[in-house]
Amino acid sequence: MSSIDTLLRQLASAGEPASLPEALVYLKTRLGREESRRAEATIPRRLRTVLALVDGRRSVQVLRTLLHSYRGLDDALDMLHKMGLIEPLPERWDLGPA
Repeated sequence: MSSIDTLLRQLASAGEPASLPEALVYLKTRLGREESRRAEATIPRRLRTVLALVDGRRSVQVLRTLLHSYRGLDDALDMLHKMGLIEPLPERWDLGPA
């Protein structure tokens, strides 16, 4: 069994993730970008589909709209995050008056 399979089994048994905020935006990490470019996937097709749509601009709400028939989007995003393939877009700290 590969290390990815082992990790997926551990993550799947870790319990239900909290519902994600609709405004949350994810971006691919370096590992996520490498996985996206790989010709042969090391993650399941369903996760790879979600990873392909994560671009640092689309919110969870937009992803829900694009993947309206995809069940378990929160689980998929949580799993990709725990695998180190995506991360939340950092909040801007300089929103105050200049």
